[in-house]
Amino acid sequence: MDDERLHDDLAAWACFRLDRLQPGVRMLHLYDSSGVVTKGVLFVRIKKAVSVVK
Repeated sequence: MDDERLHDDLAAWACFRLDRLQPGVRMLHLYDSSGVVTKGVLFVRIKKAVSVVK
């Protein structure tokens, strides 16, 4: 029944540069397929750590 209600494969999207996100709790706004801000948000906690790759 979900297939009958959803006609678009893309529910929402977001694109953020990880180096620009400050550590802590953040709300990231989501966009629709046309690039317009929607009412949807992601509530995330940002933690950064530097690691050495060998």
